[in-house]
Amino acid sequence: YKSEKPNQKGIIYCHGGFINIQIDMEFPDVLNYCNNGFTVLVLKFEDESGNPPDPNRDRIEVKDAATVLRKIVPSLTDICLVGVSRGGYVALETFAYFPNDFKKCVAMIAPTDMENYDWTVWVQMHSNKEAFIKATQKYFAQTPSPMRLAEAGKYDGSRMLLLYGGKDPICPPQQHCIPLAQKAGCNYIIFPDASHNVHRLTEAQVTAMRFMQE
Repeated sequence: YKSEKPNQKGIIYCHGGFINIQIDMEFPDVLNYCNNGFTVLVLKFEDESGNPPDPNRDRIEVKDAATVLRKIVPSLTDICLVGVSRGGYVALETFAYFPNDFKKCVAMIAPTDMENYDWTVWVQMHSNKEAFIKATQKYFAQTPSPMRLAEAGKYDGSRMLLLYGGKDPICPPQQHCIPLAQKAGCNYIIFPDASHNVHRLTEAQVTAMRFMQE
């Protein structure tokens, strides 16, 4: 996604879920970032092509995507990370391991404490998809979650922003946002009436863009 009036800032966008995105799919939030000057690369995870999901591979792919974006658009001065839900988890993992490759990281409705995650909601949502639930649990068990990385001092909180919904049953901010913000020393905003859809809020998008432009 290239802006008609670029601001010399790029975004590696990590989408949510384990869906297989297509080139003709629209991301309204990505379009808003683009319309406001950002050059955005939407990452397609390798598991969308039939490979087993692997968070360790994901974060390397994100790092490589930043290298590709810099080659495609050499005028970019900064590249930031924006991740939603599963993509927010990946963005936070990448930012911990490769902090020098990205100026800032915005994680929205990201699961961050998977070692203590309550899978009850997932079971209720996907009651007839036992194999999918097991595959998802296996994915998050392969690497320490962002909460553990924060406890190990892996984050520069001044370059991180967390955005969550106050009514989110999948990633409640009391478990996944506030503790991580306290341990990483970063800012966070909870949109009280939002659920697991914060990335769709114009207010959240504007907040993210303002943070990345600072």
